[in-house]
Amino acid sequence: MSPRARWSLLPLGAATAVRVVAAVLGVAGAGCEVPTAPAGSQPMSPLPIYSVWWQQVEQCSGLSGDLGRVDWYVMPCEAGESGFQCEATPDGLCGGEWLPPHTILLGGPNSVLPGGYADDEFTVKHEMLHDLTGKAEHPDLFKNCHVALR
Repeated sequence: MSPRARWSLLPLGAATAVRVVAAVLGVAGAGCEVPTAPAGSQPMSPLPIYSVWWQQVEQCSGLSGDLGRVDWYVMPCEAGESGFQCEATPDGLCGGEWLPPHTILLGGPNSVLPGGYADDEFTVKHEMLHDLTGKAEHPDLFKNCHVALR
């Protein structure tokens, strides 16, 4: 590649240039997905108890997966709300949300849980089961594992 061609991506802006380079190198279309933090979220490290909860969800579901592949984020909740804004529920509020392929969002401190949903066993296990099934739907497996939405 000539020096002129190499530098011609700069007028596109840094984010666009990175996407173009990734596409040219085959990163974007080769089945390798780069996690993107949802707007307004903060990355978090999984709590130590998550490995126990993950094993429990694997055992009750009969599914297996790698907890280490999950990217965890905390989403801020609006003042006075019990969750963060999402499209997955009728009221538009979520305590947790799974995004494919392996991203879990957990609501931050809010009016229901002052410490947020990161240590709420039900919510975390519910989202873990989404990751293990790889689906946004709620089959009977959620009832079997006692993490069906109420």
